[in-house]
Amino acid sequence: MTGNTVTPGVESASGLSAATEPTTVVAIAPPTLFGLFRTFFKVGSTAFGMATLQSVRTATVKLGWMTRAEIDEGLGLVQLYPGAMIVDLVTYIGYRKRRVPGALVAAAGFIAPSLAMTLALAWLYTAYGATPGVSRMVVGLDAIVVGIVASVAADLGAHHFRGPVRALAGLAAFGLAVAGANPLLIVVVGLLVGVIALRPGSSSIGAVPPDELQFSRSRLAGAFVPAALVVGGVAVAILAGGTIRDLVSSMATIGTVAFGNGSTILPILQQDVVANHHWLTPQEFGVGIAFGQATPGPFLSTAAFVGFRVGGLLGAVVAEIAIFAPSIAMTTVAAEIYPYLRRHAWVKGAIAGIMAAFVGLLAAVVLSMGRDVITVPAALVLALGAFAAIRAFKLNPPIVFGAGLALWAFYLVLGGAA
Repeated sequence: MTGNTVTPGVESASGLSAATEPTTVVAIAPPTLFGLFRTFFKVGSTAFGMATLQSVRTATVKLGWMTRAEIDEGLGLVQLYPGAMIVDLVTYIGYRKRRVPGALVAAAGFIAPSLAMTLALAWLYTAYGATPGVSRMVVGLDAIVVGIVASVAADLGAHHFRGPVRALAGLAAFGLAVAGANPLLIVVVGLLVGVIALRPGSSSIGAVPPDELQFSRSRLAGAFVPAALVVGGVAVAILAGGTIRDLVSSMATIGTVAFGNGSTILPILQQDVVANHHWLTPQEFGVGIAFGQATPGPFLSTAAFVGFRVGGLLGAVVAEIAIFAPSIAMTTVAAEIYPYLRRHAWVKGAIAGIMAAFVGLLAAVVLSMGRDVITVPAALVLALGAFAAIRAFKLNPPIVFGAGLALWAFYLVLGGAA
């Protein structure tokens, strides 16, 4: 097996040394399906909220599966269609390595920990009728997430704000996000800017992997297998009727039409669950949001809490699968056709514009979350400490989360205000 090619002591765009974040990947054996599951299960067990993006990128690059540039291409791609962005990115990475089996295994590994933890918390809440004492811990959790997401934004900004056009596109995206514009509109604006102003020359398109030079009908047909499974699952739910049918219909619809991350999809989920179906009260839905924040992995594990409250254990599993399955199916198809599309200059320009817009969106997320953090001085110190731990001391996100939450718990035990 051939290792990664790196230059010791050279700083990458992320601020990490090349020794810890390789920038060039040469031919290595593809990961096993168990390796994909194990890696993303670990990420899904230790990383929280939008900070999960940093953990996904770090783990994938350190293992030599992809370069940062290749991951960022995938990140740009998954923003072109609905669904939970980071789940789709994990699915994309799995597909690039081991096709459909890799995509499904990677996604399952990433989602499984949050599903299990949310089920446990939902059972406790249902059995004892009170929210576990997580609200004060969530303040510290939010602070750590702010610090790590700010680091991710700085990392991506250093790479994707090169040149005045990208910088202006990112700043415009930030301004639109702060003003409350629809995230899909912002992504579309970034795409158009990229197509018009950021198209590279033909010599900069980059090489396509040899096994993807020729169009393969069999591979494309295989990429549609998850879509067929989704259609079959919906059909079974319709035949089952009752609560299961309603849960699948609700969650699959949201997963099919809602763009962005948990913070942008949750309002749509709340409208459907609280206002339309009256499955939960606003207070109960707030508990579900708290559990989504307090557990690692996908923020939309709130869907499992909703499903448990409506239909017990089966309802929780069905709701979790239904909200993620549509975009996972879209991702396998998108990941298959993208290598053929990426040969075109306008596609490269579109991805560049989307990534510039995404950095602006991410900066707006930092600002939005940071407004609450700065009202608690200790939380602000914790956020700055998390930022420094990632940027200056090169600590991995799981270590930062573990140490940060331990310090915050100690602070609360001593009687600190939250």
